[in-house]
Amino acid sequence: MKIYCLNLTRATERKELITKEWIENRHFDIEFFTAFDRRNIDSGEFVFPYDEAKAIERIKRPLTNGEIACATSHCLLLKKALEEGHEEIIVMEDDCMPIGNITPYKVFEKIEQCKRAFPQIKVLIMHEHTGGFKLNSLERKAGFNLLSLAPFGFQFVWLHKKAMEILLNDLSTMCYPADWLWTKRFAPMRVVANLEAPFGKHADTYTYIGNEARNHNRIFIP
Repeated sequence: MKIYCLNLTRATERKELITKEWIENRHFDIEFFTAFDRRNIDSGEFVFPYDEAKAIERIKRPLTNGEIACATSHCLLLKKALEEGHEEIIVMEDDCMPIGNITPYKVFEKIEQCKRAFPQIKVLIMHEHTGGFKLNSLERKAGFNLLSLAPFGFQFVWLHKKAMEILLNDLSTMCYPADWLWTKRFAPMRVVANLEAPFGKHADTYTYIGNEARNHNRIFIP
């Protein structure tokens, strides 16, 4: 199964940490994918047309430049994965650190267990959620929660091809932050679950995306 890690060209320290912690120490086969930089948005470069009025209609506020860049990055990655014919992938962000003695085998085994517990699942969230968010579970089986309300975050996530197609279609409208769609789209379809004993955690105290629409007190790197 293909594992992609989104990484900005200028975020060399994060690439080095992913290489050390995931690839060298835990033997994950990870392909880095060059993320779209919010600096491009700041200078007026858009890959997908952005209509601020449409965004306000959908989510009651404009997208931030960081959110546009983030959604663009995920769209470009998903487009690549679909064009290459992948039926399922794992997407991780470059500020996700592994928990404990995680191995590729354990990750793939848990994904298969989730498929058996919830055959309809199209998204499995495998990272810790932060910020005091309370998960709403419709059903619990074998260490997995079928979610009616999903946490924010795209740290370490398994995606089925159908989820990739929906995400690409919705995110390319530039009306939603990337991780909103867990709740806006997938939870009503009953196809998003989380792993109760997560494999990854958010590690950084700084952000390349920005904090304009987040309840985070992290340092922003412009």
